[in-house]
Amino acid sequence: MRAGGEGAVFWLEAGVYRMQQIEPLEGQTILGASGAVLNGSRLLTEFTEVDGHWVAEGQTQQGVRHETDESAEGAQRPGYPDAVYVNDQPLTPVDSLDQLRSGTYFFDYDADRIFLGDDPHGQTVEAAVSPFAIASGANGVTVSGLTVEKYATPTQEAAISGNGEGWVISNNEVRLNYGVGINIGGNGQILDNHVHDNGQMGLNAGGGGILIEGNEIASNGFWSGIDVLWEGGGGKFTETDGLMVRNNYSHDNNGYGLWTDIDNVNTTYEGNRIEYNSAGGINHEISYSASIHDNSFVGNGGNGLTWLWGSAIQVQNSQDVEIFNNFIDASSGGNGIGLIQQDRGEGAFGDYVTVNNSVHDNTLILTSEGGVGAVADYDEERMLAGGNSFDNNVYHVSEGGEDQFAFGDYYTFENFGAVVGQDLGSSLLIG
Repeated sequence: MRAGGEGAVFWLEAGVYRMQQIEPLEGQTILGASGAVLNGSRLLTEFTEVDGHWVAEGQTQQGVRHETDESAEGAQRPGYPDAVYVNDQPLTPVDSLDQLRSGTYFFDYDADRIFLGDDPHGQTVEAAVSPFAIASGANGVTVSGLTVEKYATPTQEAAISGNGEGWVISNNEVRLNYGVGINIGGNGQILDNHVHDNGQMGLNAGGGGILIEGNEIASNGFWSGIDVLWEGGGGKFTETDGLMVRNNYSHDNNGYGLWTDIDNVNTTYEGNRIEYNSAGGINHEISYSASIHDNSFVGNGGNGLTWLWGSAIQVQNSQDVEIFNNFIDASSGGNGIGLIQQDRGEGAFGDYVTVNNSVHDNTLILTSEGGVGAVADYDEERMLAGGNSFDNNVYHVSEGGEDQFAFGDYYTFENFGAVVGQDLGSSLLIG
């Protein structure tokens, strides 16, 4: 983009632009017509049959490998971004030829060969090559109207990566990239994008004054082989100040729907729909002041997680969080609102402790096993005396459960109020 100079506007006509890597200058704008696609892969069209397998020769790409030790259970070659797709579906990598099966591929890096487990003839086969679509440290860049897909983005890196200040990334479809779909830095905005089916995670961001609004974030975190509880799922935000996450629809991700982790302060989650994410809904972890309000949650974390893990709203070793006016439907399983304290040390603004959190005026629909409350496996006394409070909430359960309400120990709803003084102005509706 150097030919246009700083502040230039570029227009991409409809069409597929393969293996392009754009490094914007200060203030540049990149716009796409409907049907403009940045595709980080090459088409594979020539195959030979070798010992009953189909082989593409001359594959010299080898993407940067990060965090190969952060593997999901049973995954092979996690952190290897050299993805292969058949008809827009990512195949599963295996690490030896004798494990090749239908739906898998084996990349023999020594021989520069990709082996496929299925006959590719008549199919569209693509191999991810380029590590990013649009990325630079310039400030004030705008990216809008593009489809960005199939980039060999390393773990924790993004296909669109605004590493400078004030990027605006809007109205794009970002899909099928190995690592992360979109990343921004301070005073950046991610607006009205459809971010889906990326291998590790949909979004990430860090810095001050960030706005995440109006995005659909769906079905991310399923195929990179990286453990999503280490980092993956819908979106993760780190070391932010004044982060606003508003009116997004985050659903069906493998991991948390939305996640603030490490030294986030003055965070707001407002008006989001968070549905059917495997690990839980919103997780605010080892961070500080936040407001989580007027969000709706359905079906998050209902995958057999114990303790208060998998809550629709989960606060881990964080303080000064107000949780109010949320609607939580956990009738298919999972926990409601969980405050969790463990031994996590200290961060930029003090100890990572679960204190001074207020949970009020929320409506929850629970199973008889779904939990609510505060638990600790470290310095429980500090958490219990730390000003955490539950009040004026409404709980709906199909039948009366025993010991669903936690404040250190577990209690019935009646004893949650009578013994520990929580939820005194709340109600439990059975049936």
